[in-house]
Amino acid sequence: KFLSVDSSKSVGSTDILGTTNNFKNSEHEESSIDISGDGSLYDTALVFDSDDTFEEGTFGSVSSGLFYMMPIDVTSDTLQAGAGTAVRLEHRTADGQTLYFYSPHLLKPGIKHSERPPSPWGNSKERGSKICFSSEFSSLDVLRVQPLSDKDSEQLSYFISKIPLFKLYAYRWHASALGGNPVPGDLTEPVVSQCMDLLHMLKKSPPPARHGGSVTENMREAQMTGPEPFAQFHAGAANPIFQKMCLELKLLDSVFDATVAPYNYNNLVGKGKVFQGLSHAENFKSVQMFLYVVVQCLVRDNLAIQKYVTDKYSRVWILEKPKVTPATIEDISDSDGEETEPKAKLIKKYVLCKDLIIEHGTDSLGATVTLGQLLKSSEAIIQRLVDNDLMLRFKHLVSSIGPELRFINLFNAICFIEGRPSRPSQEM
Repeated sequence: KFLSVDSSKSVGSTDILGTTNNFKNSEHEESSIDISGDGSLYDTALVFDSDDTFEEGTFGSVSSGLFYMMPIDVTSDTLQAGAGTAVRLEHRTADGQTLYFYSPHLLKPGIKHSERPPSPWGNSKERGSKICFSSEFSSLDVLRVQPLSDKDSEQLSYFISKIPLFKLYAYRWHASALGGNPVPGDLTEPVVSQCMDLLHMLKKSPPPARHGGSVTENMREAQMTGPEPFAQFHAGAANPIFQKMCLELKLLDSVFDATVAPYNYNNLVGKGKVFQGLSHAENFKSVQMFLYVVVQCLVRDNLAIQKYVTDKYSRVWILEKPKVTPATIEDISDSDGEETEPKAKLIKKYVLCKDLIIEHGTDSLGATVTLGQLLKSSEAIIQRLVDNDLMLRFKHLVSSIGPELRFINLFNAICFIEGRPSRPSQEM
């Protein structure tokens, strides 16, 4: 994929960022961004390839992906002191116009952006920060570039190399649900091996590998151990620099998406309990526990990443069966007049990760331990997570499953924040 700018159509003028309805936050307050002038604002998209048959300047045209990195004088008073190495990303159109990179993730939270025109390959818009190009320069139109040492590059390359396997594991579950392909039993050992490798890399003081690093023995241990003691086996302070790399490279997202994938499979094929009736079921459970342990390591003692996880959305697939009414019976009948089952629709939803973690807590595979890891971190996270709905869901879990250690630890994490009693949580 590469970044493409649609310079054939402006989505507004730069002064709308501070003055009109298109770019207001959820409380309908004006944004604080100040860009003077009457320049135009242009949308962007990620596209898979360029095509010389597309009209000049449109998404996916050859010229739409040509950008230039221009140095910025960091001594300028338009930039904050100590900005470090900074560059401006420019896009030059065929008619000689220059567009400057603009990053609205610096705006207030909750900004409502205009809809992007569809790309030739469908909707390539993804959740997260939106970027665009402005024909007016702003002090915010900068990319700050950090020079990397050989060691830094090697570490980043290491973490990037881990993403494809997690994505493949999640994709194989989805493909299996849609097309009847086999579930990814052949990937269980490679995924566990990669999780073990990551856990060793992420820790400040990595302990000796358990069971001599044997993947088979570690999977067996996961199958025979509850999620709480299993998490303790792999506890330990994580390297905050490596945690930040995994966050910014979206490795954390890939790991979490892999934990959600089997549940999406269940939603689509109408199965009951996750992994029930599948071959390699015990191996899949081992993978799930290792994936959650990696998530726990990535969020441990890191408030910024904990906030990211509590606010993050994850994609969920469900099958929605249409309601059948007398008026639609004729539409769902076959050629012999026999009634046929109406076709279910594949629906994509985005759900808060915290809600998915709670929902998956019915299975003793590490979700509740991960939630406990978040809850015992700080009062700021407690305020983000804990409400009456959460407490009722906990109560339901305890009533239906029993007072297991993982649930007791969750209540303890809610009622005692950083070692001190929390009266509001206790009263709730």
